[in-house]
Amino acid sequence: MIWNYMLCFVFIVVLIVEVVFILKRNRKIVMKGKDDFFTFTLIVLFALMIFPLSDMDSMVENIRNILILVAIFGSAAVKRGFSDKGMEKIFYTVDWDSIQSVHIDEYQTSKIKVVCQTEKGKHKLYFGKYKLKEVLRVLEQHVSNIYIQSSLDDVLSMKKCV
Repeated sequence: MIWNYMLCFVFIVVLIVEVVFILKRNRKIVMKGKDDFFTFTLIVLFALMIFPLSDMDSMVENIRNILILVAIFGSAAVKRGFSDKGMEKIFYTVDWDSIQSVHIDEYQTSKIKVVCQTEKGKHKLYFGKYKLKEVLRVLEQHVSNIYIQSSLDDVLSMKKCV
């Protein structure tokens, strides 16, 4: 029983942190990107399996389960993308100085995948193909090693019809 109260408190703190991120960090994003939707969907699925909403549970357990789901769905409101500091992920920032190289690949039919390589690993963000020039403009200001998939050359050479 005490664990349920502790979990409720922890997820209330998580919600407060998310609100702070939404209010402060969302304003600093220069180029908005997205994380992988599949991963988010898996997290929601497992949360619903582990913490189901039921009439048979006690009131505290139902509040705990609702807080968990609100915290998970609330994380979708925190913007990801590029800022003046670096690549902004959900709860951390990859500094421009730590990024060694960037690989831009085609993803699905209308998106691009930007993978920033650091000493610690790879960090991915997804953007619409129409934002390729803007993404390159932001990246060229901070990173020198940028590799673009050859099939994206056509997107770069497209001109807007008036």
